[in-house]
Amino acid sequence: MKKTQSSKLSLYYVFSLLLFLTVKPSFAMQIDTTAIVAGTAKLTGQITILNGVSKDNIYLKIAVPHPISGEFVKYSVITDSSGKFSIDADVETTTSLIHFSTTLNPNKPLLVKLKSGEVTNLDIAYNSDFDIEKINITPQMNQNDMSRFYNIMRNMYTYTPARKLEPLYNKSIEYFLNYSKTGLSDYLLIAKNDTLISEELKSILYDEFKLFFYRGGMFDYDKAMIANFSWTNNNKSEKPIIQKIDKSYYGFLRDFKLNDPKYLRIPTFLEFQAKVLENEILAIPKIDETDIPTWLKNVKGILADLVGFSDGQYYDILVANAYG
Repeated sequence: MKKTQSSKLSLYYVFSLLLFLTVKPSFAMQIDTTAIVAGTAKLTGQITILNGVSKDNIYLKIAVPHPISGEFVKYSVITDSSGKFSIDADVETTTSLIHFSTTLNPNKPLLVKLKSGEVTNLDIAYNSDFDIEKINITPQMNQNDMSRFYNIMRNMYTYTPARKLEPLYNKSIEYFLNYSKTGLSDYLLIAKNDTLISEELKSILYDEFKLFFYRGGMFDYDKAMIANFSWTNNNKSEKPIIQKIDKSYYGFLRDFKLNDPKYLRIPTFLEFQAKVLENEILAIPKIDETDIPTWLKNVKGILADLVGFSDGQYYDILVANAYG
């Protein structure tokens, strides 16, 4: 089994912080059994192809989000001659939603739930065209949730709203924020109107896409206005006059209620956190050799009014992410 990581962290530091967060009272809350814990989850199963079709060297790949260390950890394994496989994955939460794919049909990944300290068994039967014919998973999981999640996300990413694109570079900042917030609801309807998936998955899709939407289109105001000018102004020789923003612009962070432990299960949360830490306007200092209490005091001075709170799990996670 091959394991790769997007970045290197001090293993001692991460282990120590995970232990600290696991026993800290503020993390006793659970939403959908999601809480912080350092552990291992096992994924076993079998890949078969119906109608006697044989296929050697079937590779399985999974990507496990680590919200504390701020990275996606990837594993790959080859099935044995009978199609069986087993993967032991490090996890940082009681429940992890992972990306699962095989080389038989890598363009149709599955969303699979792993639980720390437990075994998930996944048997997949493909037809001769390498489309999934049958899925058996234990513990049970809604199979439409498994198979439709990434396709719905793709549809949301590529959706073109019906409303006409209008110039925003010459409007007020408040107008831009309200315009974007209103437009977000059109994208969320794609998930809302899907009758095959569970309400739980719809909630995850809403949170996932909202983080993606703000991270990609809202965080960098200058880039957003330059892009808007390019799309709505035919005079290519003209240059837009872009308003200057300050930290108060990021008051939209309050709407996310980032202390909510539900974000532990949202993969895009890792990338959202990176945006917060890297943003030049917020100017959160590098943690480097700074002691954690001093760093947190400085960061809370920047973020507290914007996110709407000055204590809680969000800051603890941000400390860990800052070491990434």
